[in-house]
Amino acid sequence: FYTMAAFTLAIVGLIYFGSIFKPFVIAFLIWFIINQIKVSLGKIKIKGRALPSVVRSILAFAIIFSIIYIIAELLILNIEGIVASMPEHIANLNTSFDRVTAIINNPNYTEYLQEWINNLNLSGMATSLLSSLSGFVANSAVVLVYVIFFLMEDAAYAIKMDKLFPSKRHEYTKFMHNLKRVNESIRYYIWSMTAISFATGVISYIVLLIMGVEYAFLWSFLVFMLNFIPYIGPLISSLFPAVFAVITTGDLLQFVYVFVAMEIIQIIIGNFIQPMVMGKGTNLSPITVIVALAFWGMLWGIVGMILAVPIMAVIVIICSQVPNARYIAILLSEKGNIPDI
Repeated sequence: FYTMAAFTLAIVGLIYFGSIFKPFVIAFLIWFIINQIKVSLGKIKIKGRALPSVVRSILAFAIIFSIIYIIAELLILNIEGIVASMPEHIANLNTSFDRVTAIINNPNYTEYLQEWINNLNLSGMATSLLSSLSGFVANSAVVLVYVIFFLMEDAAYAIKMDKLFPSKRHEYTKFMHNLKRVNESIRYYIWSMTAISFATGVISYIVLLIMGVEYAFLWSFLVFMLNFIPYIGPLISSLFPAVFAVITTGDLLQFVYVFVAMEIIQIIIGNFIQPMVMGKGTNLSPITVIVALAFWGMLWGIVGMILAVPIMAVIVIICSQVPNARYIAILLSEKGNIPDI
């Protein structure tokens, strides 16, 4: 009863306080990446001495948020371009519709397609997407505040650990060892998945440029983000540029060319390169992934779906290092194989 009550309360809290938890989780991931960059910057020596911790924190912070700002600006420019050229795209869509109706030659289907096109408000969709992206940029101020406070908390971390274990040195050593293993596992997963998604996005960008698909940066960014969503993410990210290629050119074969090219990239990287880089990957069972996508998508929408697998992977990693919670890691894992404590 208490377990079910706690679980229900947790779900209600995640839904009701989603506007607080979502930026908090995003800020935590950004803070984690900043710390890893900070560690990398610590390897830089000036006159045989490493950069001070404060300087490394500021540099890492500036690097991450400069990248986020540049990406946001480029995305806004791409979407604004789509909105401005929408009348031309609608004309191309009507041309494509005429070709489809000529091929189908069935009044029932053509009537259905005509009704679908009439109800398709491309301009409104693009404007709504632009508004959502602008809102995300505005809400990034909340994430920024969280990240700053996370970084401020770093200074007191070591002091708190010493006071948490004032005399029990064995427990302290064991706790820090487990914490280090969890940190290394999370770091490896985040960096590996980010690197794979980034490589997929870059290759997709080059291929889309070669094929002449407009706004290649927008579609390649979607490839990068949706690559964090297993199974359905790569498929959706391949559909977007393929559909847009038809809208902009009016050529139905462009859908096939672009979609096949994008899927080939996803298949090669997903089935050959990713296993070599990540080994067992997330070590999550397929049913865990599907349920996690449905659960976090229900709670936080598309943001929840993007964060679903990283969150579950972190939960498995943490539970695998806690003796009383190892059974949870075993149940959620792919084949029950989890690292020893």
